[in-house]
Amino acid sequence: MQHLLILAALLAAPASQASEEAPPIPKRPLLMQGEIARVDPYGGWRDDSRRSPELLTLLREQNRSTEQQLSGQQALAQQLQTEWQARERGEPLPEEWLTEAGSQWRMKADGSLWQRTDEQAPPRQRLAPRQPGEGYYELASWSLHPDGRWLALAEDSRGDRDYRITLLDLASGETLASLPHRASDLLWSLDGKTLYTVANERNTLRPWQLWAWQGGKERLIHQEMDAAWLLSLYRTTDQRHLILQSNNHNSSEQYLLDDGKAALLKARQPGVEYYLDTLGERVLLKSNRDGELGLYQASSLAELRQGKWQLRWPGQGRTLEKWRLFANHTVLQYRKDGDDWLDVLDANGELRHSLPLTEGAGTAWIQGAQDPASQQVLIRRQGMAEAPHQRWLDLDSGQWLSDATQAAASVYQSERRWVLGKDGARVPVSLVWRKEIKTPKALLLYGYGAYGTPMRPYYQPQVLSLLDRGFVYAIAHVRGGGLLGDGWYQDGRGQRKQHSVDDFLAVADALARDPAIDAARLFAMGGSAGGLLVAAALNQAPTRFAGALLQVPFVDLLGTMSDPELPLTRQEYAEWGNPAKPADYAAMRRLSPYDNLHAAPYPPLYVTAGLYDSQVPYWEPLKWMARLREQSTAAGPYLLSTELDGGHLASAGTAQQQAAREYAFLLSLAGVRH
Repeated sequence: MQHLLILAALLAAPASQASEEAPPIPKRPLLMQGEIARVDPYGGWRDDSRRSPELLTLLREQNRSTEQQLSGQQALAQQLQTEWQARERGEPLPEEWLTEAGSQWRMKADGSLWQRTDEQAPPRQRLAPRQPGEGYYELASWSLHPDGRWLALAEDSRGDRDYRITLLDLASGETLASLPHRASDLLWSLDGKTLYTVANERNTLRPWQLWAWQGGKERLIHQEMDAAWLLSLYRTTDQRHLILQSNNHNSSEQYLLDDGKAALLKARQPGVEYYLDTLGERVLLKSNRDGELGLYQASSLAELRQGKWQLRWPGQGRTLEKWRLFANHTVLQYRKDGDDWLDVLDANGELRHSLPLTEGAGTAWIQGAQDPASQQVLIRRQGMAEAPHQRWLDLDSGQWLSDATQAAASVYQSERRWVLGKDGARVPVSLVWRKEIKTPKALLLYGYGAYGTPMRPYYQPQVLSLLDRGFVYAIAHVRGGGLLGDGWYQDGRGQRKQHSVDDFLAVADALARDPAIDAARLFAMGGSAGGLLVAAALNQAPTRFAGALLQVPFVDLLGTMSDPELPLTRQEYAEWGNPAKPADYAAMRRLSPYDNLHAAPYPPLYVTAGLYDSQVPYWEPLKWMARLREQSTAAGPYLLSTELDGGHLASAGTAQQQAAREYAFLLSLAGVRH
């Protein structure tokens, strides 16, 4: 075992960070207009251009201070990166290739494109890795022309998810088109004459217009005028139909693009979702028309338009996530009581096999694209203590085929527990730790709890470095997330958002009572909407945690949701509430982390932000940190780090370095120095 086991001697006492205080963030009061006008003491630091010299100087000063205060943990951070790089060199899963234009193709994370004629042929590089320079770069998606001549790329060089579509001639290397201000969705028409892209609305970055590029010219096909609705694109399994989809938080509407026009399938209806797929003469839909999401079948597209659907697979407390069509089968992946299951139906919609995929702190799913002519489906599985592996299921027999990548026995232990919440709700918690470490362990508790996202218990190689040093890592599957289905989600959003915080604190309290855990070394972590969860928990129980890590945290709930010109605001009233409604405003005001900071001994904090973040603008973490430093009666440290060349997600070139700094911060607080 290459990794050092850091035992009791290294876990004896928390290590202090450097004592130098961060430079002050001056107040800049701003009158905030809205349903209720109010003064934001730091609101003047908002700069939509991101170019103010005074702002950039302030952020650089905060970054330099954070680096200085973390200087004592540099060796630990470097050691973490060394361990992670060693793990990355381990045995990888088989690469996934897509069959396009008569060959197999693969796009790597570095932006290089590879082609092979079959599985035995050596790969040929068709596009060199992109060289975006030292700043942020993301390749979000790609689409190959049907004859393999042209390649369309969706690229982001700032981190704001306002993409540029670049169309390349693979033979000459010539750029045929460069289309700015787009979403990442790309589709070629069936005849290869047209490239469909979706344009972002200025300022809000809402995907709202469908454009068709053909022969160097563009024309507008469709426009979504409702500010709460978004456009997206996909192709059906049999490749016969192109689908334009418009949806808001709980409803959808779809159009066929087969003849270059957007032909409506079924008009939108509040609260009703439907998603079409076809294979030959089979027309199937995932829909909640009768309540829960289920699978329906229509005999034709004409009958689909008339609403003549037959229910083939009812939800009945099951959360349908993925489904794939095969020549003789339909395969459905769903969650029931937090575990993953697979049902196999025959071509007539009759159930043939039902198999559990996971139990407890693990997860599994249908992997990637599937050949609809196949009699097998590929399932990938992993767990908090189980490295990723995959195996094939024979659809006729329902039997698993040989699994050459089956994971070996683990030195880690994982389990799912259930904690009794404040109001009696049973809250699931996924935990993992290293088996042979018997001393009371530090605990890192992660939470998210929004948008119905289940926060699956994935295998995280980076987390292993915490476990090897005597930590337990836990995920609190609080309400507002989706692990236990739609009801669990609905009970933790909008005016019920306090349930998410109650659940998170109930889990923390329950784990603190576990004799295997050191109650004095509980740490919290959350990102984006999870940052709101953790920040609200810190307001309500500032002494529960010994430290916290907040990654691009959504902490100005009231301020952001009161500004309809910001990206996402109008699309997310259903998630967080609309301040124009008195009951929503009152609930948001009670919870908003920025507005509820008060005199209290807040624990040490490390907070990250992205200057070009379009989901959580940089000024939210900046203002929150300024106000917290003003209010806290404890010594901190309270550290702010803003990525000046990035957005909501760290770029591939800096992500590992940033994660190493974050984990080293937590380990140092826990008394681990190596």
